[in-house]
Amino acid sequence: MEFTQVKEIASKNQKRAYFLYAEDEQLLFQIRDILRKRVIGDENSMSHIKLDANRCTPLDLENALNTYSMFQEDILVELSNCNFMESATQHPMKEIIEDYLKNPREELYFFATYKYENDLSKRNSYLDGLKKKVPSLSFIESIDSLKQKGMVSLIEDLFMKQNVQVSKNIPVFIGEVFRGSSLQLEKEIEKLIAYTDGGEIRKEDVLAIMEVSDERHVMNLLDLIFTEKGLGRNIKEILNLINDLLYRGEKPEMIIGLVGSRLRVLFKVKILQDRSASSQEIMKHLRTGSAWYADRMSKISGSLSFKEYSKLFRVLLEHEYMLKTTSVESSALLEMLIISMVNSRDIK
Repeated sequence: MEFTQVKEIASKNQKRAYFLYAEDEQLLFQIRDILRKRVIGDENSMSHIKLDANRCTPLDLENALNTYSMFQEDILVELSNCNFMESATQHPMKEIIEDYLKNPREELYFFATYKYENDLSKRNSYLDGLKKKVPSLSFIESIDSLKQKGMVSLIEDLFMKQNVQVSKNIPVFIGEVFRGSSLQLEKEIEKLIAYTDGGEIRKEDVLAIMEVSDERHVMNLLDLIFTEKGLGRNIKEILNLINDLLYRGEKPEMIIGLVGSRLRVLFKVKILQDRSASSQEIMKHLRTGSAWYADRMSKISGSLSFKEYSKLFRVLLEHEYMLKTTSVESSALLEMLIISMVNSRDIK
């Protein structure tokens, strides 16, 4: 669902229980802030309970959902990092959340979320099935990455928060040229305002100061190359995405660097797995608090053999050496690198 639609639903106060998931975490924060402002107003309210699914216990969650306010006000319970809801596998908190969504309380608002890694992992058949079982007071939905309409609305809101007036064509223009997450967008708007220093903001200023990037598409490329079933096999889809990235202005050198970085991370995880490292050790190495993400990276890492890693590193080094020592066109070199990498799989 588009961000503007979810925002409208949250603003109309028609729902009591929300389970939202998105690739762009800042969009989840935007909806959360709407609820906070409407339900409790003051963040220090005694009726505001914030929980992190990576740190709290099932009992903590049950107690929160059974809390009654001592005052004449509604309660807001927030639960973040619910990645365990991505599949039908069992989890201690899953039954609690499912039961609550089927029967939400009138005097309590529940807001649960998780961030997925990219469009490839957006689909959630478990939650799609749960949607059909919950009443109208509960709302289960994924928030799409910003499209043109939602982007313009968010840009207008960001300027309004900064008390900056701009001509109507500027938010539309920024929405057309900017590529990135809403968190990146917020930072870029702040840079733009500082750059113009209270003066009129023109299209030339936007092009001079704002970053035009698309990290999300690069992450999708990495997930097409390195999959849970081994090296990607859909060469056509991979090359189409590379061409799209280059068309958007991404530098081939940057993409090659990110491919090499992902390969090194996966290899280190492979070594940890070979040493029977715990999930906590792998999470620490990946610098993540998400057990789901660590498990996913472990599956991708384990899908490649040490022989395949050896081939991949050799291919990467050869192409990086060519990039630095020859005059070959970098975009052509990038395509050669990717084709060579996906053809490095073991012959079984």
